[in-house]
This record gives sequence, C-alpha cells and structure tokens, in this order.
Amino acid sequence: MLGATPHVVRAPHIVDEPEASLHCSVYVGAGLVVALGEYRGELRRAIHRLKFRNARWIAVRFGRQLARAIGEGMGGSAGVVHTALDPGSHGVDVVTFVPTTTRRRCLRGHDQSALVASGVARTMRVRFVRTLRRIDSRVQTGSSRAQRLHGPRFVAHARAVRGRNVLLVDDVLTTGSTLRRARSALLRAGAAEVRCVVVAYVKAPPLTRVE
Repeated sequence: MLGATPHVVRAPHIVDEPEASLHCSVYVGAGLVVALGEYRGELRRAIHRLKFRNARWIAVRFGRQLARAIGEGMGGSAGVVHTALDPGSHGVDVVTFVPTTTRRRCLRGHDQSALVASGVARTMRVRFVRTLRRIDSRVQTGSSRAQRLHGPRFVAHARAVRGRNVLLVDDVLTTGSTLRRARSALLRAGAAEVRCVVVAYVKAPPLTRVE
C-alpha cells in the first residue's frame, strides 16, 4: 500500500530561527515534516497520475493516509501516539494547503494539494480552508535547485488562522523553500503554530530521514 509507513524528515531550513524560538512544539522547533515516503517508485507514479492525469481518487487515498500518519508522526513530544480519527487528539484546528499557480490550476482543472488537504481534514474531522494566496506566477516544477531555493511568495488570510494551530499540506517537498515561505506567511497572519505534512519528499541535502 502506498505510504503504509510514514516517514519523518528533518528539514530545519523550513523553520527560521526567530520563529522556532516562539514555539514549544518539538516538531516545529526541530523542523520536522511528516511524509508518506520518498518521491520515487510507486509513490512518485501515483503523484504524477494525480497531477497530470486527473486521477482525483488518489488524492482521497493520500488524504486518509496522511491523516493517519499525523497521528503516528506528530503524536506528541512525550511519545504518545494518537489516532487522527479521534477529534481533538491531534491538536489541529485548521487544515490548509500550499496553492499552486493559477495557470497550473487552470491547465489541470484542480489543485492537487487542495484535494489532498481536503481529504486530510475530512478524515481528521477538522475545518478545511483556503488561507494562502500565491502572489507570484513562478512554477517550481522544472526549475533548477538554485531557482527553487528562492521559493514563491504568499499572503495569508488572518481571520482564518489567528490564534489557531494550523496543519499545512503540500504534495512534494524538494528544497523546502515553498513550504518555508507558506509557513512564514501563516505565522505572520497570527497562527499559533504551523505543522507541515507532505505526500512525498525528495531525498537531497539538507533533508535527512530520522524515522
């Protein structure tokens, strides 16, 4: 089964040092991101079918598996593992996603991260909202690693996230620049905490698997 065993990858570059000191969560402070697995093989092919062949049913499966992975990977600093199916046990108030560009969304007819995030929220029984707006049109797919490190820019709707614990969902973690900028926008808008989950990660420095 795809993503049967969740991974936790260390991505400290996603968390700026001043922000890290404001939060007590070990997962945020250590820059840890929960993923279903490495971006290769069957998982990579499934993501491609979702993104480029409109196989939306795959997003539903990803959403369910990520929700379960959150309970295992973000169970708490004391090592207590909760199931994401128990309302309130996960400490998440809002689920949102990293939006793709308007052009990509129009070409594909959907935003794959939104579909996955919606499935996560439905499984966890928490509110799903679009809180981030992308304010540039640069795409990450096909960009060099140096170009990806700059990352896109985002603004967040403060009313939806102020004082809340937010779960931020994306499809693939490569350099971490997109996730970092999206997370920073949510914190600037007043989110109490932002935890990050992705469907897959690209194994490249400075990402290292820790579980």
